[in-house]
Amino acid sequence: MITSTLNVHFHKGMRIITVGLLALVTLVGLPKATSAQSQNDGSIYSRFGLGERVSFYSSKSQAMGGGGYALSSSQYANFANPASLSDQFLTRFAGGFTYQSINAQADGQPQGTLASGTLSGVSLSFPLRANRTGMGLSLTPYTSVSYRVDTESSVVSDPEGGVSIPLITSFKGNGGLYRFSTGIGHRLTDALTVGASSELIFGILEENQQTLFNDLSFVDRSVSKATRMHGLTAKAGFKFVVPGMPDGKGLVIGGTIRLPKMMTATRSQALVDKLDRDTLGTVIKGDIKLPLELGFGVAFQPDPRWTLIADVSFEGWSEFESDFDLPGYSTSGTSNVSNGTRISAGAEYWPAARRPFAPWSSKIAYRIGFYTDQSYISPNVDENIGSIGITGGLSLPSLVPGTTIDMNIDVGRRGTTSNGLVRDRYIRFGLNINFGERWFERLPLG
Repeated sequence: MITSTLNVHFHKGMRIITVGLLALVTLVGLPKATSAQSQNDGSIYSRFGLGERVSFYSSKSQAMGGGGYALSSSQYANFANPASLSDQFLTRFAGGFTYQSINAQADGQPQGTLASGTLSGVSLSFPLRANRTGMGLSLTPYTSVSYRVDTESSVVSDPEGGVSIPLITSFKGNGGLYRFSTGIGHRLTDALTVGASSELIFGILEENQQTLFNDLSFVDRSVSKATRMHGLTAKAGFKFVVPGMPDGKGLVIGGTIRLPKMMTATRSQALVDKLDRDTLGTVIKGDIKLPLELGFGVAFQPDPRWTLIADVSFEGWSEFESDFDLPGYSTSGTSNVSNGTRISAGAEYWPAARRPFAPWSSKIAYRIGFYTDQSYISPNVDENIGSIGITGGLSLPSLVPGTTIDMNIDVGRRGTTSNGLVRDRYIRFGLNINFGERWFERLPLG
């Protein structure tokens, strides 16, 4: 009778998740398979500002829409909110890899794709006092730059004769910023948990503009820029368990604040001709200000098998400042920067819940989520760039107790083909390993 009831709940949960995935995939649309084109490879939106914003807190929250400010788990270190580090019972090491394919489409232009792989993040967390005080360290991307755009045009060489020389201008960029976080969380009471972390933001943004003429009388030129920056900021968070919930149910609210920070930066610039002679090289030092960030979330458990979350975040990029000109931002006062927002929600269904001796198939966790956001910068001041996407994933138990292998997927679209802009369709696959074991145990003597 018990087995029959569990099977009913299992299949009911799977039907809900499957229907949700099919509906959202239909809404967003999968990217089409295509060969790479030289006109537009990668995401042109990563060219602007400091690059495309990237957030990765844990493989669990990533599959549930990417939030998790109120998410509690003793099986994952949740770096969305440093207060969640207090949930640690085991010492945990996690690492992951993400494969991404982007299909870019501009109105009237050939499609282009770029496939790439990158580290999604690594982390180490451990309890100082089990389920009361915990610490964690993580290294994750903060922004990403990866694009290549070729444009064809011409220059008039003989105004009287009306002679024009065709040329190709190629824009390339790569790099990004990383975030190294060290945090601690402490449970003050059964209901209230607080946490804080220090975060080192660092990295390099590289861009190259090359002009190629179809005439030997003109000299091909290349301008390269490399901007290195680093700065230390702080983040604080809380989680509160709402009292008075019925037995078997739980409601948690959580919030975070990350302080604005002025980063130290150095830009190197070189102008090179086709003979590879360095004709001009400069080094400039300055500052770049990162904005205030706020996050708020809710997590609800109607029963131990289900976890539902909803999150919203805000980044005050309208206060962004830089001593350097950046694509979409000029020190002269012209700026396409605006505040960024993100809304997400997700669900997890874990049939085994609190049954440690359940069969292997019941220990698989199923996750689904969605998100929508508005980017902090746009190529067109009159057009905000937004994204919408769905996420999903499986968490597979391994033969090693406390260790899981997580597989995630993220399918979405960004931008529009109107007003001379580009629409990206992307798909990301993630593979993450979450290893947990008891360390630093006090052994009995004698």
